[in-house]
Amino acid sequence: MTDRNLTPYDRGTRLEPQLWPLGDDPDSYGRMDFDDEESRTILTAYVEREGDGYAMHVHGMAEPLSLVVDGGGRVIPVDRELCEGIEMLLSMARRGREDFEHQAAYGDYTAEDRAAADRLWLLAETVGKLLAGEARKA
Repeated sequence: MTDRNLTPYDRGTRLEPQLWPLGDDPDSYGRMDFDDEESRTILTAYVEREGDGYAMHVHGMAEPLSLVVDGGGRVIPVDRELCEGIEMLLSMARRGREDFEHQAAYGDYTAEDRAAADRLWLLAETVGKLLAGEARKA
């Protein structure tokens, strides 16, 4: 095969999708391995409905991955360092809430301050749980 006839899969510039064979196990449906030019599986991915949307699941990543959404409008790098950073951010948020609760016990805040902080904490907690869940998947 000449260089001109090599595919992106042959050149290693694109991973080749390999659909899982269908069988009796419903968990195999819709899963796809992505193999490099040496036929090594780099990752397995599938998409399924979650809540009122869809979630892409990626398993077995041995190398950093960037998720490019809508042709490059948004690029999300996914690696161990990002996951560790998310965990640190969540830890800092929890510590900030603990400090707020400590100061509130001394009457340092008005009822309005407390209500606003409670609303913001609920929002932060929801986002934190979402980020933590995504970090554990990576």
